[in-house]
Parts: sequence; C-alpha cells; structure tokens
Amino acid sequence: TGQNKLFENWRDSKVWNPAKSVILSSICTKIAIVLVIAAAIAIPKLVSTYVEYTGKNTEIVQSLLLTIYACAIPGLLSLLCLDRLLANIRRGDVFSEKNIKLLRALSWCSFTVSVILFISGFYYILFVIVAVCAAFLGLILRVIKNVFEQALVIKEENDFTI
Repeated sequence: TGQNKLFENWRDSKVWNPAKSVILSSICTKIAIVLVIAAAIAIPKLVSTYVEYTGKNTEIVQSLLLTIYACAIPGLLSLLCLDRLLANIRRGDVFSEKNIKLLRALSWCSFTVSVILFISGFYYILFVIVAVCAAFLGLILRVIKNVFEQALVIKEENDFTI
C-alpha cells in the first residue's frame, strides 16, 4: 500500500543516518540547556504556584527551592558534558579518553542528584522514587563508561598491530 511504500522508501533512503541522529541529539541537548536556565529563573514562581494549588504547607517552598536548585547545578553540568560528548562523536572521536572522562562526569552528576533527592525524600516522599531513577541512570552511565574504556584498550591494541 501507499503507506508501506512510503515507509520503505524512508527506511531504505539516506534521509536519516547516524550523523543526523547525533546532530538532532545535539540540538535537543542545547534546547534542554536553555530550558534548564529558563526554569532556574522561573522556578520560584512555579514552586509557589504549585504549593498554593496543591494546598501544601507553605513552609515547604524553601525546601523545594533548595532541592531544585541543588539538582539544577549537576543537571546543567550533565547537559554541558553531554553536549561536549556529542560534539566529539560528531567529529568522529568516539572511543577516547576525553569521552570516558565525560561519561564518568555524567555518572557522578546522576549520583549527586540521586543523593540530593534521596535526602529531600525525608520531607517529600516522591523525591525518593526520582532518586532511585537517577541512581539507576548513573549506574547505566558507569557501565557505558566501562564499555568505552574497554573499547579504547582494544582500539589502542589494534592501532599498534602491524
């Protein structure tokens, strides 16, 4: 049918490729950086509105602001590392020590957010769920970092092979 033919043409053509995927990821990362900065500016009003709307105790506002701003710092650092990682990949520099360091930084940022949110879970229990998710993401990033380290070792061995 027409739709199947269209899908086959799209799939088989060079319309979408890994290079374009990296570019799209880079654009999304830059948009996320702008959104985090914008959110950091708007968050006091958003938190106040949220607390009023849900009928929560207004004393929680300061704690929520502290948690959000404390998470925004490693979050923004993560996005900057991700942007650098994608730039390296776009240049064809995939398995390198620079990228391993960036992946390590990404994982530690996730673990940092996890700790902040776990502690914040004492006053707002839903943060514990997000803390577990952040810790799991940090673990996945550590595994990817370890894969990159092994790939770098193999790449270096192959480079020295005659």
